[in-house]
Amino acid sequence: MKHTIISHFIIFLCTIAAFNNHCLAIEHIAPVAKVEVIESDLSYWLPSDSFITIKDDDREIPVLFSEYMSGNKRGIIVMLPGIEQSPLQGNGLSYLREALNDDGYDTYVIPSPGFNANADLMQDAIANTAKSESSATRQTAISAISESALNDYKTELVARFDALYKTLALREHEHIAIVAFGNSAGLFAEYLATLPKIRVDALVTVSAQLANPNRNKHLAASLSLVSPALLDVFYSYDNPAVLHTIKDRRRWAKRNSKYDYRQRELFGQNSQQNQHYRLRKELSGFLRQL
Repeated sequence: MKHTIISHFIIFLCTIAAFNNHCLAIEHIAPVAKVEVIESDLSYWLPSDSFITIKDDDREIPVLFSEYMSGNKRGIIVMLPGIEQSPLQGNGLSYLREALNDDGYDTYVIPSPGFNANADLMQDAIANTAKSESSATRQTAISAISESALNDYKTELVARFDALYKTLALREHEHIAIVAFGNSAGLFAEYLATLPKIRVDALVTVSAQLANPNRNKHLAASLSLVSPALLDVFYSYDNPAVLHTIKDRRRWAKRNSKYDYRQRELFGQNSQQNQHYRLRKELSGFLRQL
C-alpha cells in the first residue's frame, strides 16, 4: 500500500512538471491590431471599387470613396474617424457618409492610423517628474496617454490627409469640408491652427478632444485659431474631456473674434439613431451657409 501511494505521488509530480514545461513552451501571441481588424472588415463587407488608393511615402493606403447622388454636386467632404473608429460601426459615421452623398457631396473617409498609447510613456513621465521637482508648488500628473503618442498619431494623420489632398482635383468654386471625430478632430484642429497653405472651407468637429489633460486644456484656444468656418458638435452625455471645455471654447472664439464659430449640442448619446439624423441636419444646414 505504501509503495502504491509513493508511485502515485511520483506520477503526480511528473504530471505537474510536464504541464509546467508545456506552459513555458507556449509563446505569447500578441492580439491583432485594431487597425488591421477594421481594414479586414472593410475589405470583407465593401466591394473593391468602394476604395481609391493614395500613396504616402511609398505606402499605399485605401480610402473609402463615395460619389454624390443628387442632381447637383455641392462639394467634397473628407471624413476623419476617431482613433480606432470604424466607418462600419453604429456610431453615425456610416450613416452620415451615405447621407452626405444624398445631399450632393463626394465623400472620402481616411482610415485612422495605427495608435500606440504607450509610445515614449516613460520619457514623458521622467519629463513631468523633472518639472514637478523644479517647481515645489506645482504637481504635474502623468497622463494615461503620452503626448508623444498623440504627436505620432497626428503626424501620420496629417500625412494621410496631405496625400489625399494632392489627388483632389478641386474646381475653382468647389467647396471642401473636413468632418472629424474624437481625438482626430482635436489633433487636426491643432494642425489647422498653424494656418497651413491648404484650401479648406469648413471644419466640422464631433466630440473634439485630446486624450491628454495637459494637451486638452489648450484645445479650446486651438479651435478658435483655425481659418475655416467651424461647427463644433458635442453630445449631452459626451466624454468629460469634451464637456469640461465647452464653455472655454465659446469664450476663446469670442476672444479671438472667430465669428464663423458655431457650437451645437445633441441631446443624448452618440449611439442613438435620432442623434445621427440630428447630426446630419446640423451639418447640412451649416454647409449651406458657405
